[in-house]
Amino acid sequence: MTTNSVTISRTNAFGGFDMLESSVRRFEYAPHRHAEVVIAAYTAGRKLASCGKQKFGIMPGDLLVIGPETLHAAETVDDIGWHYHSIYLTVDQIAEATGFDLSTVDRRIGGHRLHTGKAAGFRLREALENPLDLTELLVEIFSETHAQHAASLVSLPFFAPASISIVHDRLADDPATTPTLAQLAALAGISPEHLSRRFRAVYGLSPFQFLSVTRARLAKDMMAKGIPIGYTAQAAGFADQSHLTRWFKRVYGVTPGAFSRHQMRSRRS
Repeated sequence: MTTNSVTISRTNAFGGFDMLESSVRRFEYAPHRHAEVVIAAYTAGRKLASCGKQKFGIMPGDLLVIGPETLHAAETVDDIGWHYHSIYLTVDQIAEATGFDLSTVDRRIGGHRLHTGKAAGFRLREALENPLDLTELLVEIFSETHAQHAASLVSLPFFAPASISIVHDRLADDPATTPTLAQLAALAGISPEHLSRRFRAVYGLSPFQFLSVTRARLAKDMMAKGIPIGYTAQAAGFADQSHLTRWFKRVYGVTPGAFSRHQMRSRRS
């Protein structure tokens, strides 16, 4: 792998969902979360991933399922690079496609699951060509047996103290404005030092890393609605368009321009 290539597209299957193909030699995703379930299939290279507080390697043939709002990050290893396909489905879409009820899908997703030794990673690309094949693969992934096979990597739920969750909610509800650390500490009723340490212990990010990731998601949602990039950057709280570009690529692997063009093509089709 000598060049980096990341493309995003959208299919109308199951009511519509995004797909990403990444073939890179060197790259590092910043810690972030998705609103959807991420299903990523690896066909070449190696990857060092972290989900919650767990770190693990990923090899060709592996398939990783990451639950909604699960903090995760990844990086390439020793210039080997990686090649993978990922899709982004809601829990409702998975339940409707598989026939499993919502609670069953939630339970079998857990925080994240790594499926190894089944070559499922090689099957996803082919399955994307046919909704029926994809349905069969999803049924297999979320079957009780397959879920038990990957259960050793399920993330445990965390508890956020009220003093920390109030800061989280403040940043999540109004990401476009930038409070000072002192203001957030006053809101929590603790010192800035304690706030930074406790917030990171609960959410895996500093308050301002969390704010930047939240802004990137807000920008993604705005551009998906056709809102211009320049306006989006300002409305989401970024200093300028280049600031948005840096964070958007760190989180989603593509530039805002590439994502916006993808969304425009999807609306026309």
